[in-house]
Amino acid sequence: MNDTAGALRTTSDTLLRDLEVLSEIEDEKRSIEPGDPRLVELAARVEELAARVLDSSRRQRTLTESVHRQVEAGLPEAPTTSIEATPRAMATILAEWRDGERRLAAAEPGSPEAIETEALVESCRAEYRRAYDAADRR
Repeated sequence: MNDTAGALRTTSDTLLRDLEVLSEIEDEKRSIEPGDPRLVELAARVEELAARVLDSSRRQRTLTESVHRQVEAGLPEAPTTSIEATPRAMATILAEWRDGERRLAAAEPGSPEAIETEALVESCRAEYRRAYDAADRR
């Protein structure tokens, strides 16, 4: 995997995870009564995540433009597989998963950080399982 393909995969993964967390936190926020201080906390987290999604989408556009130019020019370093087919290293996934588990253990249950970290942990767990199964089939 070349650097551009890896960066595109990482950016896409981050974007999907942030969108998932954004949806979960927004759903949580909708169920909270006015006047509950968590409403303000969750609204602030939604705003932070939305800004991160915007940044990631801009980064992804820049990367896809670079990939397009590489492919059009027939450069040998041009990616040859889709974003989905570009795997991350199992060690990277595992490290991210472990870090997420530590952050989850330290987070206050039900907090925006806990909700976000739970989504990260679940995403890493599923990705690691897919990577493990793919490696086992080889």
